[in-house]
Amino acid sequence: MKKLLLICLPVLMLAVSCQQKKHGPFIVSGKVEHATSQKAYLMEVPFGAKDPIMLDSATLSAHGTFELRAYGKDEGLYVVGVQGGPEVLIINDGNNIKLRLDVNNYKAYTIEGSDASAYLHQFLGKYDSTFSLLKQAFILTDSLSHKDSANQLVIVKAEKEKQMKALNDLIKVNINAAASPTVACYLSSLAFKTMELVDIKAVTDGLTKKFKGNTNVEKLAKIVDTQVSSNPKTALLNKPAPEIKVKDTAGADISLNSFKGKYVLVDFWASWCKPCREENPNVVAAYKEFKDKNFTILSISLDSSKTAWKRAIENDELTWNHGSDLMQWESPLVKKYKFEGIPFNVLVDPSGNIIATELTGYALREKLLEVLK
Repeated sequence: MKKLLLICLPVLMLAVSCQQKKHGPFIVSGKVEHATSQKAYLMEVPFGAKDPIMLDSATLSAHGTFELRAYGKDEGLYVVGVQGGPEVLIINDGNNIKLRLDVNNYKAYTIEGSDASAYLHQFLGKYDSTFSLLKQAFILTDSLSHKDSANQLVIVKAEKEKQMKALNDLIKVNINAAASPTVACYLSSLAFKTMELVDIKAVTDGLTKKFKGNTNVEKLAKIVDTQVSSNPKTALLNKPAPEIKVKDTAGADISLNSFKGKYVLVDFWASWCKPCREENPNVVAAYKEFKDKNFTILSISLDSSKTAWKRAIENDELTWNHGSDLMQWESPLVKKYKFEGIPFNVLVDPSGNIIATELTGYALREKLLEVLK
């Protein structure tokens, strides 16, 4: 069955219906061409509900026309669909909404009487095409990961990061431009697929100011805040970096505090970690570009073999500071920095606070460009 509706993740159901002002009865009418079923229906997608609620249904006329009626206490998200066919998202910011839909070309539907619905339709078209490019990049990256194509993989990963940024920028721009809290909430829910939690929080914080007092915007912000506080990746943000005291490759003491006053990328890796080794060319490129701009790297290895550790440093041309306690996953730094897999990194600012986590590929360079102006 063809579906335009983009609510396939549980988290998306949490933030799709936002209150702004009192509404009332509304009508959705229109025409469906090339329908394989004679039944049209209207469902509400209430905030926090597991399933949409059926509100009305109608039999298509001989000419494919229909009329559906419902009552909405507040502005919210609804689904208009044809049984066994496509579904369309609408918002009841108007009381007389008109829809024209061709089942054979369902994405090209037209809608009148609802500015929010038209805005959402336009966005979804852009989102689909941008997401398609990102999906292709993921597929290509995955296929190359199973082959000995290190140079190609670096290029493809950079393209993947570029497409990810393009998609997230599209979401952010449209959230900021949306006049409807329902649209803004729905777009925010899509962000959970590709955007970092800290960036989602920045977006939802903006929504609470833009739609001040909106009950469901506030609920969405609370959900995000809960996830941020309980997620190991974001729990470290804006907090002092736990101190690191280990031995370098020559057996001398090395500590994170000794680099205070600089931006430091603390990079956890290991010689035996294939994803780490594949990411190393990106880290090397970042170091070469920014090493003269008050930036350095402290790599912490989860190796147990000093020989393997030193050989990997030499082979990958990692010409910065290195340390390890050679305890692999038994290292107390694993618990201190709350990670469960490598590669993992944090970016520490000159005052010693963590300002970003898990920066790889394109995202690493973008963040360094942002802070090292």
